[in-house]
Amino acid sequence: MTDAAEAKRDHIVAAALDVFGRYGYRRTSMDLIARAARVSRPAVYLHFKGKEDVFRAVARRFADDIVAAAEAARRSGRPVADRLYDVLAIKIEFFAGAVEADYRAELFAEAEVIVEDVMASFESAYLSVVEATLSDAAEELDLLDAALSAADAAAVLVDALSGIVREKAEPAVLRKRLRQLVELAVRGLTSRPAAVLHV
Repeated sequence: MTDAAEAKRDHIVAAALDVFGRYGYRRTSMDLIARAARVSRPAVYLHFKGKEDVFRAVARRFADDIVAAAEAARRSGRPVADRLYDVLAIKIEFFAGAVEADYRAELFAEAEVIVEDVMASFESAYLSVVEATLSDAAEELDLLDAALSAADAAAVLVDALSGIVREKAEPAVLRKRLRQLVELAVRGLTSRPAAVLHV
C-alpha cells in the first residue's frame, strides 16, 4: 500500500470512528462514513470491503491507542493511586469521549461479536498494563503478602471498569465512580483483610 493510500485509509478510519460513536453500529452506513470522510462511497470501498471491515479497522485503532496511552500513564511516575486512576481512566476518556452514551452498550455488544478477536487481544493487552501498574507498586501497596495478587486485582479492576464504561452516565459521573473504585482498591490492597472469603 502506498503512503497516499495508507493516509486515505487512516483518514476514513478516523471519520468512521466519529460516525460509529454518534450513530452506533446499526445506524451507521457506508454513505455516512463516506460523507464524514468527505470522499465518495466508491472511494471507501477501495479501502474496505464493507461496514464490518471498517468497524474492524476502527476497533484496532481504538484498541492500539488506548493501550499506548495506558502504557504512557503507567510510566508517568505519579503516586500509585493517581497512576492507577490514570491508566484506568484512559478507557473512560476514549469511550466516553468518542461514543455517545446511548450507543456504548450497543457498540460493545456488536464488537464482542464482529471483532471478538480484536476485543480479546485488546482486553488482554490492557489487563497487562493494569497488572504491570500494580506490580510496579507492589512494595508500596504491600501486595507481596496480600491475599489478592496483582493479576487478580487487575482483573477485578478491569471487570469493574467495564461496567462503569458501559453506563449511560455523563463522563464526569463515570470519572467519579472510577475514582471511588481506585480509592477502594488501594485501601483494600494496602490493609490486611480480617478474613478472606473463599468461593
